[in-house]
Amino acid sequence: MSYFILFLAVLCIAVQFSVNKVYQKKFAHGMKDIFFFTFAGASANIIFFTLLGLVLYGRLPDFSMFSLIMSIILAIIGTLTAIVGILIMKYGKISVYSVFMMLGGMLLPYFYGVILLNENISAPRIAGLVILICALPCSVINPAGKNAKTNNNAPSKIYYILCICIFILNGAASITAKTHAINDMAIPAANLVVYANFWSMIMNGAAYFIFARRTKNTAAVNIAEVKPNKIYAILTAAVCATIGGTGFLFQLIAAKNVPAVALYPFVTGGTIVLSSICARIFFKEKISKPALAGIIMSICGTLLFLID
Repeated sequence: MSYFILFLAVLCIAVQFSVNKVYQKKFAHGMKDIFFFTFAGASANIIFFTLLGLVLYGRLPDFSMFSLIMSIILAIIGTLTAIVGILIMKYGKISVYSVFMMLGGMLLPYFYGVILLNENISAPRIAGLVILICALPCSVINPAGKNAKTNNNAPSKIYYILCICIFILNGAASITAKTHAINDMAIPAANLVVYANFWSMIMNGAAYFIFARRTKNTAAVNIAEVKPNKIYAILTAAVCATIGGTGFLFQLIAAKNVPAVALYPFVTGGTIVLSSICARIFFKEKISKPALAGIIMSICGTLLFLID
């Protein structure tokens, strides 16, 4: 049952990437729009997960100082991840973004589980880890070769800096989530998501207000054109945040019973496969032969992690 819940988490993460891409393409024209995305998403998640907590636990969110601190850390990491995610997809494909993000979310908590939590490792999981590490770079191999150097759309230096940032941020989020899940002072998972989104709403709301004030008088716009766009932007941000929050909730629930050495490689391999499929279906992103080989290797490596 834990692995089925984990599969649902992977599915939500993959779909979230696609919705994030939709917002970036249609609504993200500056920092104001990026902060609005995270602010609107956090607000939607507070409402959704508060209601979900009432249904699941029959009461408003519980409180503990430990979970409060963890929620602030998660809110900071989540805000930075959303901002970097929006920026990075301006310069590259979903498949490349997901590779760097999920690689960080796999390797850092994997070694965290082995070194600090003394979790057991097995020969199949070591083999699976090696296969996944070998598979991940496949999606960033450019089959165009030397011709890519003359391409105006070739990734810039800032693109690779953002990739490193997303690698570190997602790894930090996974470690924080695992640390909370296994602590006796932790509140229920759905309650943690409420607190994390509360702090995220405050931080991003303040940032949005600052940037909105700066750009208020920069251009005259037609109100009739802006209102529908804002409604669609709010709905897109709300859907993205709710799906992502649900995936994170599933991951928190699974983290209680699935060891870190199996949890995050499973999420990594599954997300790479499903996000590549979504990118192909919804955005017509071509899957090159190296990327296809990487997807197949990711499936094989993930299956090995299911063996104790």
